[in-house]
Amino acid sequence: MYRFKRIVVAITLGDQDEAKIRYAAMVSRLASSEKIFFIHVIGQEDKDKEYKGLKEVTEESIWHRMEEIISKYFDGSPDTKLEYVIMKNSPLIHIKFLNIFEEMNIDLLVLGKIRGELAKRGTIPVKIARKAPCSVLFVPVGIKPEPANILVPVDFSDISQDAIEVAITFAVASDVRNIRCINIYNVPIGYYEGGKSYEEFAEIMRGHAETNFKKFIDKIDTRGINVTPVFKLGRNVCEAIDEYVRQYYIDLLIVGARGRRAGAAFVLGSLTEKLICSTSMPLLAVKKKGEGMSFFEALLRL
Repeated sequence: MYRFKRIVVAITLGDQDEAKIRYAAMVSRLASSEKIFFIHVIGQEDKDKEYKGLKEVTEESIWHRMEEIISKYFDGSPDTKLEYVIMKNSPLIHIKFLNIFEEMNIDLLVLGKIRGELAKRGTIPVKIARKAPCSVLFVPVGIKPEPANILVPVDFSDISQDAIEVAITFAVASDVRNIRCINIYNVPIGYYEGGKSYEEFAEIMRGHAETNFKKFIDKIDTRGINVTPVFKLGRNVCEAIDEYVRQYYIDLLIVGARGRRAGAAFVLGSLTEKLICSTSMPLLAVKKKGEGMSFFEALLRL
């Protein structure tokens, strides 16, 4: 867990905070994290609901509420330093976030997740996650930080290799002995021109997937972790993965995110963004450190 030394957790003072704080605490223990920044943005909408119980809404009262919530749920490494950051809402708040991530040399951003909340491409959480120069962990409400069944979607690319290496490191640190890799293969349109049936061509494509997986996994140091391949026929990759997650009680998805060379609009990758919206499980979008867009690039492209 060498990657996640410096972490940012978005705090809303709402129901999502417990799961995010507990998950960040778990990462803190596994990675011996140096520092966690808990960031809260003072918003203008739903102010009465958000700050219910506070006699007056001031930075000091919010700071004390944050301290109260975090001290209740955080049980991370005693060596991890905690810092609270309060920002005021503005049309440029996402730009300020990106600037903070750059300046603080952040390794991991922890965000809450409500089904459908991140489906709109223009929302601030999606923009931040898409452009953040670090990995992003999405934690749904009510999730306990006890991942035992880890799934890594792979297409045998360098990005997939990065994701599986993080999954292996996570498994080693948390004493999980087995992780699963899923590859969704399909039968190409026009298969019948080769004179074979759909079923015959599906078997051929599965054989290619199995061969590619062997070449792929041979390049990776699994560090004693059993990496089990799963091959699933399906044309809609996201739906096939979601179905497998539900069927086999997967409790953590680790997905590779594209680097900036893939285009500014797809730094996370279309599959990753779809899974963020659809899955009800925690999802870790892995980015290589420093492969996110620079702050000034992000300003130009938001």
